[in-house]
Amino acid sequence: MPLSDGAFGADDLSLLYRVARTLLHERDYGDLLADVLDAAIEGLGADRGFVVVREGGRFHATVARNFRAEALDEAEEQVSSSISRAVVEHGRALLIDDALDAEKFRDNPSVQRMALRSVLCAPLVATDEAFALIYLENRDIANRFAERHRLLLDEICELAAPRLRVAIAIEHAKRIARDRDGGIDEADGIATADAGMAGMLRTIRQVAPTELPVLVLGETGTGKELVSRALYRHSRRASGPFVVLNCAAIPAALIESELFGYVRGAFTGANHDRIGLVASAHRGTLFLDEVGELPLDLQPRLLRVLQSGELMRVGSTRVETVDVRIVAATNRDLEREVEEGRFRSDLYFRLAGVTVRIPPLRERPADIHLLADRFVRAHASRYAREAPRLSAEALDALARYAFPGNVRELESEMARLVVMTPPGGTVGVEALGHRIRGAVGDRAARAAAAADDPPPMALDEMEKRLIRSVLQSTGGNRTKAAEVLGISREGLRTKMQRLGLNEPS
Repeated sequence: MPLSDGAFGADDLSLLYRVARTLLHERDYGDLLADVLDAAIEGLGADRGFVVVREGGRFHATVARNFRAEALDEAEEQVSSSISRAVVEHGRALLIDDALDAEKFRDNPSVQRMALRSVLCAPLVATDEAFALIYLENRDIANRFAERHRLLLDEICELAAPRLRVAIAIEHAKRIARDRDGGIDEADGIATADAGMAGMLRTIRQVAPTELPVLVLGETGTGKELVSRALYRHSRRASGPFVVLNCAAIPAALIESELFGYVRGAFTGANHDRIGLVASAHRGTLFLDEVGELPLDLQPRLLRVLQSGELMRVGSTRVETVDVRIVAATNRDLEREVEEGRFRSDLYFRLAGVTVRIPPLRERPADIHLLADRFVRAHASRYAREAPRLSAEALDALARYAFPGNVRELESEMARLVVMTPPGGTVGVEALGHRIRGAVGDRAARAAAAADDPPPMALDEMEKRLIRSVLQSTGGNRTKAAEVLGISREGLRTKMQRLGLNEPS
């Protein structure tokens, strides 16, 4: 039924607007599917749901909400074996008012085992082919779906199908490319000529296909999120979502509801149920950046997710189960944080199933020239202009700079130089930022001063050298030398006798 027929109210139109806005955002494949599913579950008041994508003639669940692992496997099988056929045949959303009472489904053993009640399932169609399905379910018959919900889900699928078809096709092409070349390289945004970094990347390749939690250590700006995304892309969860939470960027009072979600009425302003980031990462990867900032009182709840996959939303007493891999990163010394009581030891040992350390840029001098050239070319391409050339003197200055901001600081400097240098021009030392010029100049001055300083020696030896130097400057005149030294001529003679300096050298 078209929108002009007045089938939808203001809340329904607001939901469709939300879905349309979601589809406009540039998001990773898994994030996009998850956002559309979340909007459908919340907008239609479903208990749970999933999106299945056609792979090899069958539909495979890619993102899911509020399903235990075994229940999801059974629901996925039920959709693939029977419900999908009915949906594909009709080419529109299927409404099962009460599956246990529906003639077509009530005798199905899995329907009885799962106690299916009210079900909505709608196809995502492109070029007359259903490439994916959205499945929603309510287990309380008192909260069954109505015809309005079926029409609304049809509209959501019609809106989402073109964008999701492209996203799925791109992801499929990426997966083929990953299968052909399993290495971690510039396709992951990582380029290195450093032996230490190469060893770290070998560890990432080994651990990516496993389910082990990974703790990524490194200073600010070294690329911890880049490495974590490489872990995700080369894992078996690459078709699922990659969800990011920066624990340092959210006030402590809000992290709990962001991580675990909440139910309606849990606190002032909680006007509807919300799925947290942990549940949003179901069958995917949750990346916890700056995990050392996680409040101590929330750490046991994260530990429970790691141990059993169980969580409860804020304000709820119902346990939900998620299937999620956690990758955490920090620039803190977590072992020291544990010793000082700011981080739980049991959570630390769970997170650090595998620990990888990203070397700071100052320990990777071979990478400075490589990355500088790469960043210059990338930013010149972004502005559709010829890339400038870094002079040998500028490259030498960059190599001698400590880069406290690491790779992020280097990229920022190269982006500035691309904008400030004429297309195809040469970047000299004078064009570099004042921090780099100042630090390099200070280091050179310190080196020169150190070269002029006398080496450590005994006090008598220092007196010998001083007296010899002054006598040489006075042409051997002891009277003048005594005046320069601030002592009497007799005092100078006595010192020279004691030091064995009867004649100037």
